[in-house]
Amino acid sequence: MMQKSKLVTVFKKIDKKDLRDLKKWVQSPIHNEHKDVSKLFDFLFTRYQLNATTLKKERAWKYLYQNKPYDDLRMRHIMSSSLKVLEEFVSYKMVKNISFEHEKKLVKAYRDRKLLKPATQSLKKATKYLNKSVPLDEAYYYHKYELEVLKFDLEGTQNRTRATNITEITKQASLFFMITTLRYAYTARSQQSLKKTDYNVPLLDSVLQEVEHHDYSSSPILMIYYHGYQTLNNPEEEQHFQALNYYLEQYDWLGAKEQREILLMALNYAIKQINTGSQFYMQEAFRLYKKGLEENLLIEQNEMSHFAYKNIVSLGIILKEYEWLDDFIPMYALKLKGDSKSNYRDYSLARLTFARGDFNQTMELLIQADYDDIMLNIGAKVMLLKLYYQQGYWDALEALLESFRIFLNRKKELSYHKTHYANLISWVKKLLSTPNFDKEVRKKMKQEIANTHPLAEREWLLEQVRK
Repeated sequence: MMQKSKLVTVFKKIDKKDLRDLKKWVQSPIHNEHKDVSKLFDFLFTRYQLNATTLKKERAWKYLYQNKPYDDLRMRHIMSSSLKVLEEFVSYKMVKNISFEHEKKLVKAYRDRKLLKPATQSLKKATKYLNKSVPLDEAYYYHKYELEVLKFDLEGTQNRTRATNITEITKQASLFFMITTLRYAYTARSQQSLKKTDYNVPLLDSVLQEVEHHDYSSSPILMIYYHGYQTLNNPEEEQHFQALNYYLEQYDWLGAKEQREILLMALNYAIKQINTGSQFYMQEAFRLYKKGLEENLLIEQNEMSHFAYKNIVSLGIILKEYEWLDDFIPMYALKLKGDSKSNYRDYSLARLTFARGDFNQTMELLIQADYDDIMLNIGAKVMLLKLYYQQGYWDALEALLESFRIFLNRKKELSYHKTHYANLISWVKKLLSTPNFDKEVRKKMKQEIANTHPLAEREWLLEQVRK
């Protein structure tokens, strides 16, 4: 289908202000020598809407060749040639719109033609644009290295003895290498815990020693990834988390991408500390999430991840931020990816009403829900289980426990999660069969619950035993 072709997909993304330039580009014999390609673009330009009906290949063929019999092979060849012309235009516009890249290319072009004076002038402009428009991220140091190499070439072309910036070349190259190494070492370490995969990051130990034994405070992005990596490598050393907080607060000149990465590294550490039972880091994680919302760091392309949304709701409920959640839950559900916005909103509202003790509203929200997401489905079942138990709906509870057990057995993809909830079901059944007055048995149950691993809703089970 022409509508789903790469040609049309890219064409649709061209801004209206750039369409006029594209027309000139296509009509220029320097960029396009094929009349059929020009006519195909004319066809695209004249469509009021770009949809399956207006973009049928047969329609385009008729526009190009009138009554000539349709030839699909020929049509695909023209579309392929048109795509090449379009991609060259997109590449040109990208470079032209980024002054640094434009000047850097001019330096190389002038250098190759031995036009040393204009090359030097473009080098100065490129350096100026780089320092003004690019945040000091790893790309900055790479571009800085590129410019130092060009400077070396230009000075050496005139007089090799004048090339004195070798130290700067190696400095910028080293900074780029160290930043990149630590950044991807952090990613590798993060993925190791999820995928059980070992990654070999060459020279990582050398980079860590270099940063630890020398002062790199003038390169904050290097220090950010160093401290980020250490939050995973040495989680007991809380100063690395505090350093991330410092950079997040003090270095707002960093690009949105870098600020988002600092935030996520700090959140990742805080959440792991929460999983070890830290109350302090619950407050810290919630503070970081709120900062991320206020500064729009948790929203990418107007979308929010389901993981962040669920974590914020969980922390808000634990910290009893109920009124704040009244606004957050419906507002940010609209920014969730995909078609499950209403499911996540209703599930989160059910959790909130349950926390407030409004069990009738909770049950109404849960019973009418139909969750496609397996973890939402399990969460809803757990909530109903707790609700039935606390309200004394014993028949409904026993039926739910059995249906929940069957559900878990059928879901092979749950892997280790299955044991968490199977153990929860088992302990609820034990609670139901244990007399309330038998204090010795319940004391023993407390100890056994504390020692059961893995186990979902451990604190809730212990609370029921205490009651």
